[in-house]
Amino acid sequence: MRKLFEKPLFHYTFVLTVVSICCGLVIGGVNAITAPIIESNIEKAENRAYQAVLPEGVTFDKQDLTGNPSSISSIVIGKDASEEIVGYIYVAYATNKFGYMRIVLGVDASGEIIGADFIELNQTYGLEGTRTNLSLYIGTQLSALTPEGDIVTGATGSLDTVNALLADMAVAHANTAQEPMDPYDVWYGAGHLIQDDIDFTPSANILNREIVTLEDSEIGYIYTLTASGVYYEDSEASITIYMAFNSNDEVVGVLVPSEEYLHTKGIRYDKIVSYLNSFVGLTVAEFATSLTDDGDLTSGVTNSKVVVDIMLNALIDEVN
Repeated sequence: MRKLFEKPLFHYTFVLTVVSICCGLVIGGVNAITAPIIESNIEKAENRAYQAVLPEGVTFDKQDLTGNPSSISSIVIGKDASEEIVGYIYVAYATNKFGYMRIVLGVDASGEIIGADFIELNQTYGLEGTRTNLSLYIGTQLSALTPEGDIVTGATGSLDTVNALLADMAVAHANTAQEPMDPYDVWYGAGHLIQDDIDFTPSANILNREIVTLEDSEIGYIYTLTASGVYYEDSEASITIYMAFNSNDEVVGVLVPSEEYLHTKGIRYDKIVSYLNSFVGLTVAEFATSLTDDGDLTSGVTNSKVVVDIMLNALIDEVN
């Protein structure tokens, strides 16, 4: 045996084998220590990305990817503190001849993109233009793939990849999204009936008044309000809202359908919705205080708030 160890080839082979075993044990030990840390960091990074594109989300539940395009790496349902679904998050990855990219998207149940960002963006040129191009889809319908604004030229290849990933996300959303609960069922209970108030006379800003009944008892009413005005430079368009009241004349909810909100969408739309939701629980007689309370709710949407306030003042005049 001693003579065997004296042979150079066997000696070197034995030493290399021992070194390999030791390195393997060290690497295995280091991996056992670092793997949970890396996994935790990845999870934290993902949660930060989820929160960025779906701010109302509190918990994020990952879904099975079966039956979805291969580019989709994550599908997540976002819920609020009450465990109500507030939106869906999709992460998609692709490579092209310029590099690779990974997009994270926040989408509401109707398919409107409410947040979009790159988790990774490695392209040989046009990085900022590509980031800008993705941002132009915020506030638009995922299924339409129609940006809200002029696309930055010079990054066509990257834009083609972005569009391909968005198209795959649209498929994933169609496979995943659940029908949102009827808000009127939430406010008035299942089985309620809504009928036009035949005694109501429409005006320029108050188009309709409906009476809500449940088991032959009147439990509330709904006003359809509309107004037009400038929202950006010389651009002018209308906003239509539906304000629901209970039998105590208190606002129980406000609907602002995206398709009837023709001002700038995205974060500006969200601010107007938040502003209108600040009236929930108030009677029309109590509106005046909230009408003058701007704060963060309406920062950056002054023109749209003016249009909304025209409707609310018209309602005050109607009720008084």
